[in-house]
Amino acid sequence: MKNTKYRDLILKKANKYYQEYDGVETSHDINHFLRVERVAKRIAEQESGDLETIEAMCLLFDVARMMEDKGQIKDHAQEGSRIAKEILTEIGFPKSKINSVCYAISVHRRSAGINPNTIEAKILQDADYLDAMGATDIVRVITSSIQSKKYKRPIYIDKPFTDDIYSNSSAIHFIVSQIKHPKIQPENFHTKLAKKLAKERFKFMKQFVDKFLDEWEGKS
Repeated sequence: MKNTKYRDLILKKANKYYQEYDGVETSHDINHFLRVERVAKRIAEQESGDLETIEAMCLLFDVARMMEDKGQIKDHAQEGSRIAKEILTEIGFPKSKINSVCYAISVHRRSAGINPNTIEAKILQDADYLDAMGATDIVRVITSSIQSKKYKRPIYIDKPFTDDIYSNSSAIHFIVSQIKHPKIQPENFHTKLAKKLAKERFKFMKQFVDKFLDEWEGKS
């Protein structure tokens, strides 16, 4: 899919939110938004999602994430929806589509237990959670474990694995808990392409963990 005329305007307005992660933590920096945008546009080509809506929601959905990380707000999805409305109104984004963008942002957290009722919102959920899978996510987790104050932890320690997604034992423990978590089970994605990509990424994550543990224990 091509870019719309609103893309550069959104990027400019949202830049201050992207910059909050510069030198602090890379897992939710601007590259996270751009990766989600790229895969969402791929999915939208198959699902007939509205390009302007898709692009805007992907470039704005996590703008309030740092506020939540700092404890300033409880839910970055809801605050992000409010900020998105302000930005889109300021740049002259089509009024008829602003609510669609804001709705998608407000429900993008699968942990909230809300099942999206628009194709664009489903695509955003799928694209966001795909970024929490595969080779990219393994790098995100390990990098955050080294770099981030909030997520700092060893790469691996000899300790039993649990199902706790918030386990801080090690980066590998966190990846194992992700593999077990419902949010990234391929069958729980909404769209056909996302299910396909999720299966590939899920398989890679399992292979990586198995190979890592074998090497750690001297088995390979």
